[in-house]
Amino acid sequence: MRFLRCIVFAFFVLLAGSHHSSRAQALVDTTMTWDGYAQTARCEVRIYPTPDGEKRTRVVMLREVAQNDGPTTVADLSYLAEEVGRHFDIDPANAYWVVHWGGFSYKDVRRDEDKELFLRATFSRTDSQRLSSPRWDVASRTEVREYTDRRFD
Repeated sequence: MRFLRCIVFAFFVLLAGSHHSSRAQALVDTTMTWDGYAQTARCEVRIYPTPDGEKRTRVVMLREVAQNDGPTTVADLSYLAEEVGRHFDIDPANAYWVVHWGGFSYKDVRRDEDKELFLRATFSRTDSQRLSSPRWDVASRTEVREYTDRRFD
């Protein structure tokens, strides 16, 4: 009987631990490629929920990677917003779009380099329901954590 109680206790400890670790995860964590002008472009895409009560329901983080030989994510953001939105059923006007640069963005730099930049973009819909041009703001790591309901770390 004691063995069974230990097994049940271990199960609940694992269950509690998995709940906490899943909270720290993005809903989507993938790499996206698209045809640039002369070369294939790539970025990492992470999608997070926003806190309850937010006007926008998702945060889409586009991480600029060193292996991107095509256009930057900033140059192609409107296209990426439409493509990511279509693929993951997200209206780009209902999401925060965060472009993230860090050590992972440059060749011959340590991936864990602590210098980083976050640009936040938002879109709206025009009267004809077309996607507007992005509105840009610089964001801090703390703000990004708040947008992602503290899931981004």
